[in-house]
Amino acid sequence: MSHASFALLGAGAAVPARVRGNDHPLFEPLRRAAREGGGEIALFYGNRERREMEPGESLASLTAKAGQAALQDAGLTAADVDRLYGYLSVSEYITPNALYAVHQELGLSQGALVVPVQADFVNFLMGVVLAWEALRAGSIRHALVTVGAAWTRNMDYTQGHAIGIGDGAGAAVVGPGDTLVLVDWAADTFSDEYGAMTMRSRPEAGVDHPTYCLAPGSGVKAFLSSGMNGPPRLVERLLAKNGVSREDVTLISHQATRKLMDHWAEAIRPREYVDTFADYGNMVHASIPVTLARFHRQLRTKYLVMVGLGIGAHQMAVLVRV
Repeated sequence: MSHASFALLGAGAAVPARVRGNDHPLFEPLRRAAREGGGEIALFYGNRERREMEPGESLASLTAKAGQAALQDAGLTAADVDRLYGYLSVSEYITPNALYAVHQELGLSQGALVVPVQADFVNFLMGVVLAWEALRAGSIRHALVTVGAAWTRNMDYTQGHAIGIGDGAGAAVVGPGDTLVLVDWAADTFSDEYGAMTMRSRPEAGVDHPTYCLAPGSGVKAFLSSGMNGPPRLVERLLAKNGVSREDVTLISHQATRKLMDHWAEAIRPREYVDTFADYGNMVHASIPVTLARFHRQLRTKYLVMVGLGIGAHQMAVLVRV
C-alpha cells in the first residue's frame, strides 16, 4: 500500500523596512557592559543588524504578507487554504491572538480553521507538524503555517539578550507534494525549566509591559545546559532513527546568538548550515521560516533539518527530504 507524501510546497517571508544597526544609541549600555566583560551580554553576540517595526506598523499585516508570499511560491491562492496554523507575538491582545487578523487580511474562507500555536519559540515547527498530522488524517488538503514576531517593542534594553532581537514574519504552505517532503520529527520537553525564561511584566524592575527575561540563576543555567546541548542530541536521535548521515544534511536552527549556533555547528556537523542572523538578528519564532524562505530553492543536500527550542522548556526538530 502506497502512502501519500506531504511536503513544504512554498515558503515566504516579510521583514520591516527599518534597519537598526549595532551602533544604535539604544545599545550603548550593552556595548559598555560587553567591553567590561560581564553579565548576560557575554552570551549574546554575532549579528550586525536587525529589522524594527515602525510605531503603528501592523504585525498582522507583515505576517499576512509572508503568508501571501508562501502561497504565491506554492502556486496556490487563499481559496486553497483549509487551515491556518501559527502565532503572532507579542499580539495586540492577550487573547485572541492576532493570527485571526492574518486570516482576515489574507481573505481566507470562513471555513478555514484558525489554530494559534502558542509554543514560543517552535511555533512554526509545531504548526508544520500539526498541519502534517491533519493532512495524514485526511482532514484537510492544504494548510498555511505563518508566524510573526515583533519583540523589539517588548524588550528591556538593559538586558543582554535584547541586543540581538529583530522583527520579522515567515510562512510555509503544507500539502501533498514530492519536493521538500516531510519525513519525521522529534521533540524533548524540559518541564523542570518552567519559569527559567519568561515573557512577563516585571514591576520589580520598573517594567510594566510584557518583556522577555532570563532568570539570573535558572535562566542562564538552562541556556548553558539544555539550550547548548539539547538540540545536538535531538538532531542526532532524529537522524539515527531515519538512517540519515549528517553529511547529507543542511541545518536551519533557532538563531539567538552565535554562541549557541557555533556550538550546534560543531556538535551536529551538518554538511551545510544556513541562517539569516547577521542581517536580521534573533527574530525568535520567525527566524526558521524566514531562513527557509531565503534558502529553500538553493538546498544542495539530500535532507534538511530544522531545529528550534522554546521556553516551556521544549525543543523540536523536523526532518525534510529535499
